[in-house]
Amino acid sequence: MNGSRMAAIAVMMTALSACGGGGDSSPAPSPPPPAPAPSAALGTAGIFNVNYGQFTGVYTFLDNRQFSGVHFVPGAGLAGHPHGLLGATNSTSAPDSIAWANFIDDLHQYGAQEPAGVFGRTFSATALDVSIIGSMGSFQARATEQAGYGDGSGRTLYGDPIALSAAAGTYSGTMRSVGLGQPQQAVAGMTLDATGHWSVTVAKCTFTGTLVQHGATGVYDAQAATSGAGCGLVPTLAGLFTPLAWNAGKPQWALQLDSADNAQTAVFIVSKP
Repeated sequence: MNGSRMAAIAVMMTALSACGGGGDSSPAPSPPPPAPAPSAALGTAGIFNVNYGQFTGVYTFLDNRQFSGVHFVPGAGLAGHPHGLLGATNSTSAPDSIAWANFIDDLHQYGAQEPAGVFGRTFSATALDVSIIGSMGSFQARATEQAGYGDGSGRTLYGDPIALSAAAGTYSGTMRSVGLGQPQQAVAGMTLDATGHWSVTVAKCTFTGTLVQHGATGVYDAQAATSGAGCGLVPTLAGLFTPLAWNAGKPQWALQLDSADNAQTAVFIVSKP
């Protein structure tokens, strides 16, 4: 009798457990967090953040082998602007001569062109290696991803363009130059409209110009005309308008302008207030 009763109880417990009425009553584990957005393919063109230790840089490489960059030094801000058209065989082991505006190493920080800048870059499937040599020494760095929006979306500043309609507005920031005989200048009231026309007056120079999207990328080809009594720049400059960051819906840009002979330079780092 006792044996039969125990057997019946065991059958009941088994049934209850199968129906969820018995056994472990702890809550089900939480689902795993969603996977992060996949990184964009590295490619051989794009916008890359590099860190040399003593200074950092944002480098733009276009599909026509055009290279343009800006350097920053902690405490000094914008420090340099290397740029050039790289050769078909350019690499870290076969570098090319480039133009390099050095804004901070002369006595008054009026800016000067490096006499013998050399630059190489090598792309692999997973990394970009860069090497730059100038009067300050030889420096190497590596980047493993393209510069992104920083919002977790996986979008890149090169591959996912900021439209001119979103970029349009009034900007402020700083400008450094070579050829004006001036140290860093504050920039206020730079205007950009949705058609790509922009203008600003700084350091006795009025700049008026246009921006045209470079293919389907987030980089814009820039043209500028300069005028003004006492403006020491040549009448026309050209270069790139490159996005540096996207902060809470407000873009930061580097407008990099150079004369045809690379003797003069004006670089603006601007953002919407």
